[in-house]
Amino acid sequence: MIPYFLCLADKNEASITETNKWSNYYSNDSYNWENPPSKPDQRLIDHLVKEPETRNLHVYRINLKGEHSAFKKNLENALNPQIIMDFGDKKVINEENFEAVFDHWKNILGKYIVNGYKDSFYFLSNIQKDKIIVDRENSRVVFTFEDKNSKTQKVLMKDYDYFWGVYDYITSQETINGIHAKLDRLTDENQRRFEGEFYTPLRFGKKAIHYISEVLGKNWYKSGKYRIWDMAAGTGNLEYHLPAEAYKYLYMSTLHASEADHLNKVFPNATCFQYDYLNDDVEYLLTKDNLPFEPNWKLPKKLRDESKDDSITWLVYINPPFATAQVGGAKGESKKGVSKTKVEVLMDNENVGHVKRELFAQFMFRLTHELPKNTYLGMFSKLKYLNAPDSVEYRDRFFNYKYEKGFLFKSTNFNGVKGKYPICFLLWNLAKDRELKSISIDIADESAKTIGTKHLQLIEKGDVINKWFERPKNSNEYILPPLSNGISVRENNSDTRHRARPDFLASICSKGNDFQNSKYVVILSSPSVSAGAFTVNDENFEKALVLHAVRKIPRPTWLNDRNQFLIPHTEPNQEFYNDCIIWSLFSSSNETTSLSNVEYLGNTYQIKNNFYPFLIEELKKWEIKDPDFRQQLSVDENRFVAKWIKKSELSEEAKEVLTKAKEVYKFFYSHINEMATQNWKIENWDSGWYQIRRCLNEHNFATEEMNELKKVSDDLANKILPQIEEFGFLDKDEVYEEI
Repeated sequence: MIPYFLCLADKNEASITETNKWSNYYSNDSYNWENPPSKPDQRLIDHLVKEPETRNLHVYRINLKGEHSAFKKNLENALNPQIIMDFGDKKVINEENFEAVFDHWKNILGKYIVNGYKDSFYFLSNIQKDKIIVDRENSRVVFTFEDKNSKTQKVLMKDYDYFWGVYDYITSQETINGIHAKLDRLTDENQRRFEGEFYTPLRFGKKAIHYISEVLGKNWYKSGKYRIWDMAAGTGNLEYHLPAEAYKYLYMSTLHASEADHLNKVFPNATCFQYDYLNDDVEYLLTKDNLPFEPNWKLPKKLRDESKDDSITWLVYINPPFATAQVGGAKGESKKGVSKTKVEVLMDNENVGHVKRELFAQFMFRLTHELPKNTYLGMFSKLKYLNAPDSVEYRDRFFNYKYEKGFLFKSTNFNGVKGKYPICFLLWNLAKDRELKSISIDIADESAKTIGTKHLQLIEKGDVINKWFERPKNSNEYILPPLSNGISVRENNSDTRHRARPDFLASICSKGNDFQNSKYVVILSSPSVSAGAFTVNDENFEKALVLHAVRKIPRPTWLNDRNQFLIPHTEPNQEFYNDCIIWSLFSSSNETTSLSNVEYLGNTYQIKNNFYPFLIEELKKWEIKDPDFRQQLSVDENRFVAKWIKKSELSEEAKEVLTKAKEVYKFFYSHINEMATQNWKIENWDSGWYQIRRCLNEHNFATEEMNELKKVSDDLANKILPQIEEFGFLDKDEVYEEI
């Protein structure tokens, strides 16, 4: 309901005005009402500044007693019910808002509907003044329906007058037809039997239609120059907010015949048909002009003929399946058979790469080969086809098109989607080549309101962080036991990852390059059993530990889930390197350990902790309650990291971390005889941070010391965080806070 008065106020000034004086603005669709209030359409601001009524506004200086009293009196008058009736500006009912009006109508008048037709039939009658007769004396309303029958219901006039004091009756038959079609869908009992009904939330479908109109122009569908095709229409919820006038230009195909039957009922005048877009007619797709016979097309002739008409521009409007068939290690494929389609065979012939496993990429591949150049693609999908390294070649070879406009939102708004990541609706112009290396995408909240902008860099395959430095080549002859965590050896793994080299210091698993895979980044004292791991030696030590810190410090959110960590565009300074190394040594993802007598493939191994941070000569001064440790210290040598720290110049923040860490280590050694150390395979003086913190936590020891260490580690992380962007490891506008 539109308020009758507008009041603008802050702590110093206020103004009040009748709403209907501004109806030319708030009823004007040419302004971008999707913008958040903090960033209104600049055209609207410019027009309001020039508006004579703006200059006529009286601004009360409410910190002055006389002005405050005058404003208070006018505000009280504005809240007077009689004045409200005098100034009331009735709200127009249209295809865009009728659902909310219908809900309001049911709350106010629906309770009087006691028999006969569905609520929606009464509502459709009631919004047309010539379809009702109001008998005020007897509190009766006669409703005439589309089938010419009528029903009389008792309705309290105060409720009836209240509702129709807010809204205007509809006089446009075009609007009635559009609401009629959508109202049938909204209340269609048969629709509810389809699994996945409203899979795409209607509010985001509505927003997508708005974005399409911003690019193609208001009322673009009225020109007759556009054709719309949804190849994965399902029950048609994407098209729910498409004006009914556009149905005659609409093609809707779906995998299941029952869904096609349903679409034919609820989208009158549209061309709806059963069609398997990833398999049907594919054999004719690239050879149709060279066949010695007329193909037996399953695709409707009308659609094929119109696709050859150069005067027609196509809009593909689609939410294709998100399913992926992924190789699941050496044991075979997960989601086996999901993407085994005829289109995938074509993609194989083009050497497309791993992206062929994505069903939405298969839809994209076919439609860009099939439809004419003058086509727009409006698609709901993940972002990976734009910036995942495995998809870059496909993007550049087969999807080098101009980006027009789009928005994204959290995946949990979709029914049945697991995980939290961005889903986007992006509109592409297939008639033009891509112009920019980055695109701006609006961010929508759960109610589909725009709340910000995300800038997505369209990276090249070699831009990602795992390409930053060369990984040492391991030796087939130098074997170490593979670990699944700090202390667990993985044996009998069909995909063996146990190769190392004589200068091996540690292994870092750096799976993928994006935020969603950052949780797998871990440091181990023997080769990691996981894919994506590499050997750390003295040559790559500093960069390897920076990689670890850079991928672990920024907090993953749904919005950055698919963002890639990149090779820095500016070489970091030495202080940044040193800070990252010190932070990494005491992070929870440092699972380095010291293990004795590890049996693997018939051999026995002693695994040193090369990442132990303190010198032996310093430890000898500490209280160590384990005599075996004291004996070991007398014959062993300093570890690599302890020697690196000794020769490095550390920042004050890094020194503070080392100081607090030393207190934790001292506590550990002085209380080691009070703990069940065997649970964490603690047998050596150079026990790893993984073993020490787990053992202390298990016994609830050193809680104060651990909290102090966490505090200074967090301080160091907060120092590092902005520099991650500054040096270019992440896009400059990366978002760390939840939105």
